Amino acid sequence: MIGIACACLVLTASASAQVDTGGGDLAGPSEEQASESPSAREIPRNKTTAERISSPNPTTEGVPWSFPVFFDQSLSVRSFNESSQLSYSPNYTWWFTMAPRWMFNPQHSIGVNTTVSIEWTDSPSEEFNRAGFYSREALWEDVRLDYLYSVPVKPAGFMFFVAGDLRLPASKFSRSRKRYVSPGIRFTALRPFSVLQGMQLGLTTAFWGWFSGSNVVLAPSDVTPCRIAPGPGGIATVDTCGGGTSSIKTTTRLTVFWTLVPVDRLALGLGYSALWAQANDLAVGCVDTATGPVCIDDGSPNQHWRSFSNFRATIGYDIKRWLTIALSYDVWAQHPNADGGRENPFFNENSRLIISLTFRADGLYASVRDKRFESAASGTGVEEL
Repeated sequence: MIGIACACLVLTASASAQVDTGGGDLAGPSEEQASESPSAREIPRNKTTAERISSPNPTTEGVPWSFPVFFDQSLSVRSFNESSQLSYSPNYTWWFTMAPRWMFNPQHSIGVNTTVSIEWTDSPSEEFNRAGFYSREALWEDVRLDYLYSVPVKPAGFMFFVAGDLRLPASKFSRSRKRYVSPGIRFTALRPFSVLQGMQLGLTTAFWGWFSGSNVVLAPSDVTPCRIAPGPGGIATVDTCGGGTSSIKTTTRLTVFWTLVPVDRLALGLGYSALWAQANDLAVGCVDTATGPVCIDDGSPNQHWRSFSNFRATIGYDIKRWLTIALSYDVWAQHPNADGGRENPFFNENSRLIISLTFRADGLYASVRDKRFESAASGTGVEEL
């Protein structure tokens, strides 16, 4: 599975995809603490929502690691309208994602992203294209390793990040194509603005390609299923089983995104991605005849180029500094689609609602740390989280 990491990724996402007071999670030291001593003012603190979403490494101050765990539930919008299909086939899917990261310093970090997905309905591949696979079977998606560099200079307030990616073929989809490894590169430009509690505009461009031993999928009897559902922030694959089309070898992605924090803990986001994928050429087919071999070449009129788009709107709320709930409206579109037309990029039969729950172990650690510091300063015990 080819993944996106919009602001990882982006809202997600990807886009994708984040009120307690007093003794709750601290966004900063209290006035009483800050006035006690210089050392008290230097104590690391948990980040606010605006600070977290504006950081390439969304961890807490004083913690050199982050460990977010995502639980996403996706339901196709047309599930609410049974009459919209000749054969009613709702799609309800879960994703479990872990994305640990280690920060060597404010500029350099490494991370891993791995996901398991499972569909609980029986939507057939033909009717819910780009999201069909065997139901109730847990499937690993491709694992992505990355190295992220944050450019220390900020001209005109812009922030720049460069990342090198390495995808490993953990999914059945990739193994069915004998994929070996996929190197890639990402570049992100981000501009924060002092609007309400915080706002940012950003752009991400990425390129990755696969080294593989087959230009088409193996027969379904060899490795099945050959397709998996696209996770939040990840791109669906459009290749079909049985060698019907060739597999994608390179992908280029361009994403623009916007986030706004009107009040602390509440975040709104929009993201739009355009993707261009080039698939492998098909082998020349030859048949021996009495007068010699007759061969048919690839014959592709567009060199196997395929284009897609992804739109996502998200609203999220930090229940705690370490726990976020979010609701997203997500639309994938193929241009042209299977009928030769151009799908609506903002609403089509593959539109989905996604409920996401994000747990951040580093945020929980920082909340406990901050509470202990607060209790030590006030002479009271540690309050329950």
